[in-house]
Amino acid sequence: MPGLITEAMQARLDLVGARPREQDLYEGEGTDFYERLVGPDRAEIREMLALARDAAGPVLDLAAGSGRVTIPLVRSGKRVTAIDLSDDMLAHLRRALPERSAVECIVADMRHFSLEARYELVIIGATSITLLDHEGRSLLYANVRRHLAPGGVFAFTVAAGASAQSLAVPTEREIRVPGRGQDDIYLFSQQVEADGAARVVNWVRASDVTPGGEVTILTSRLQLLSHEVLARELVEAGFHEPAVSPVRTHLGAEILLLKTSWAGAWGMADGDVSD
Repeated sequence: MPGLITEAMQARLDLVGARPREQDLYEGEGTDFYERLVGPDRAEIREMLALARDAAGPVLDLAAGSGRVTIPLVRSGKRVTAIDLSDDMLAHLRRALPERSAVECIVADMRHFSLEARYELVIIGATSITLLDHEGRSLLYANVRRHLAPGGVFAFTVAAGASAQSLAVPTEREIRVPGRGQDDIYLFSQQVEADGAARVVNWVRASDVTPGGEVTILTSRLQLLSHEVLARELVEAGFHEPAVSPVRTHLGAEILLLKTSWAGAWGMADGDVSD
């Protein structure tokens, strides 16, 4: 994902003559940082477990990543099909799982995968739907519909309130990230683009910014989405108006869970997978 250095981050590097090396947050060494950053976060797990208790059969976990939601589902006794575009992210999940665990890990794009199965519960955790632009979300909705069992539930999360507002503001700050033995200080930079429709985020370990050196910048680009926009898209894609409920968090973040199901008729004409 080239060209994702924020102007503020580039200016900081220019001050000391450092050269950036971009690294996708969800690939390679970026995945180690991601796991340190969000791995301990328990937000939305309680809500996803509650949904899973009401669903028969395995759960389809899209953008499963390192398994922050997948692993609690498995520990609760559920079988899970975990899909992620990054094999590096799934490698963290595989290492965290016990042998012969009830998880199938599949490297695939959540917009384009095709499985010979239907699921009573399809989930996307960690507000990962914001990784997709409008076209990508349209493809996602169609793919989810193809993999839902009749009466199945599609659920995902999105930031709201003050948390969502903070995502739409250019930001530069230091963050403390848990590490092995001691925490690390990272410089965080957020740049808002596309007339407020998207944000580019950068992280760099502060101690790596040295005069004349090459510095690894972890990058990602995410869409700025409200639950109202997503609800409207779901209805336009043929789903029921989603039920929206707050997610319990421990860090004061405001997150909403959207839960919906297919509103149309069931049949093979629109390219459903086989029963």
